Amino acid sequence: MNLHEPSFVDVFVGRQPILNPQNQVYGYELLFRNGYEHNYAEFESDDQATAAVLHNALMGFNLDELVGKAKAFVNFPESFFKLRTPPFFDCNAIVCEVLETIEPTDEVIGGLKYLKDLGYQIALDDFVFKEKFIPFLRLADYIKVDISTVKPENLGLVFERIKKVTSAQLLAERVETKDEFSICLDAGCVLFQGAYFAKPQIVSGKKLSVNQLNLLELLAKISDESVSIDGLLAIVEKDMGLSHKLLKVATYYRTLGMPKFNSLKEAMMLFGLKRVQSWVSMIAMDTQSDVADEVFNMARIRALFLRHAAQQDGLNRPDSFYLSGLFSMLDVVLGCSLEEALAKLPLSDEMLDGMLYQRGDVGRLLMVVKSFEAKDDAEISPHYRHLYLQAVRDVNAIDQIA
Repeated sequence: MNLHEPSFVDVFVGRQPILNPQNQVYGYELLFRNGYEHNYAEFESDDQATAAVLHNALMGFNLDELVGKAKAFVNFPESFFKLRTPPFFDCNAIVCEVLETIEPTDEVIGGLKYLKDLGYQIALDDFVFKEKFIPFLRLADYIKVDISTVKPENLGLVFERIKKVTSAQLLAERVETKDEFSICLDAGCVLFQGAYFAKPQIVSGKKLSVNQLNLLELLAKISDESVSIDGLLAIVEKDMGLSHKLLKVATYYRTLGMPKFNSLKEAMMLFGLKRVQSWVSMIAMDTQSDVADEVFNMARIRALFLRHAAQQDGLNRPDSFYLSGLFSMLDVVLGCSLEEALAKLPLSDEMLDGMLYQRGDVGRLLMVVKSFEAKDDAEISPHYRHLYLQAVRDVNAIDQIA
């Protein structure tokens, strides 16, 4: 293959959010792959080809569709940092991550200085403090530390040692629990990556608040297969904000051939009961103001992915897969166990088995989408990558208009 010839590749991506102490999204780490048969590049010249693939990949989509206004953190190969040509992407949009396997040679250090002079930000991925990496530390804007490799009582010492060399922002990776989040915050971290925000702190005997009970009542009615358009309209019309958001979502999905809406009922009739049920469920969950926005985004992405995957796989009742994806994070929204939250809803055994025990097609597809969230997607079929990417795009688009 001639690397100077145009190269067109299919782009697949997994992403994991990076949050600040207020549970607000600061950025996303993105994982790029290419090709239908393999999850790696096959070229004659490994290093330069990998750089070429990444350049092509970064040009192959609208970054706003993946991360919105947040920063994108992207791993780059060693060859990228040896180039002396301006990257194709905006320095304000993408943070260049240096993999832990890259050695601090004069050529790589020179490349980092070149990127810094152009205004690009540098992150050190899975950083382990060694004297030879001090030149990297002095050029970095972000230091990412995998806390699973450090004893909790030693985190403060590790971070203090790093802060003596650099003023870069400390980012804790693989933060899985609220306790770990607190330890990292006390030790000086300002950014966090992992599943801590998606795992509720379970309190034995905790009672749901009145607001949460109202939410569960609404979700139960929405989930009831016997509900009609008029019955659903009666629920929605009680809340002006819910009605407004539903119309905005309907407007987003309206095609040129569809008539304009003269009423909320017309919009609901046009799209049908099942689709509107899904939308109302999504919007209703978003009424919990004390939950991180990213939790709702993840739930929406799961919902859209499961529906599209079910449709593509020829499975029955794809809208039940949508609700399964959406409700799979109901424990986080309500701050209780998933079993407790789902017990209040009239859901089928297939949905419950999938959400609670990863059984059947619902469980299988939930495991797929969770792999994308954790960036542990190397073995996932490429056609699911396209569906996940489309779900991310749709959620970001809806989030901008809602």
